[in-house]
Amino acid sequence: MAEINFDNLNVLLVDDEPFIQKLIEKVLFDIGVKEVMTASHGGDALEKIRTSRKRFDLVICDLEMPNMNGFQFVEELRKGDDIPAPDVPVVILTGHSNIENLEDALDLGIHGFLAKPVSKQSLEKKMTVALTSPPIDPSILKRGG
Repeated sequence: MAEINFDNLNVLLVDDEPFIQKLIEKVLFDIGVKEVMTASHGGDALEKIRTSRKRFDLVICDLEMPNMNGFQFVEELRKGDDIPAPDVPVVILTGHSNIENLEDALDLGIHGFLAKPVSKQSLEKKMTVALTSPPIDPSILKRGG
């Protein structure tokens, strides 16, 4: 697996639960990430991506949020309307392992899934894969595909 210099990363963390935000932010800091911006839903995240002076290297996004959920966020992000770097790697956070949810997110071009609760090791591994690999091919989940 490739070596990633986590301390140079600018990460956007999108989750509507303040406790989860703080928990994952702490894990990111423990990994070495120095720049983390948080958003409470997809619309907030898109606005931060549009207005940030620095490009985000990675987005970690919850699936279930009010106003704009994770699917809607990734779909809008990938459209690229007024969005710098619509191809930014996205890792989806989820408390579910529903196969339909996985397929829907993969079709949108995500780079990985991370199940809650999040550990330092699992987050570091998913981040490394996301930053060094293309989006996951959705055909891996499709039967007969």
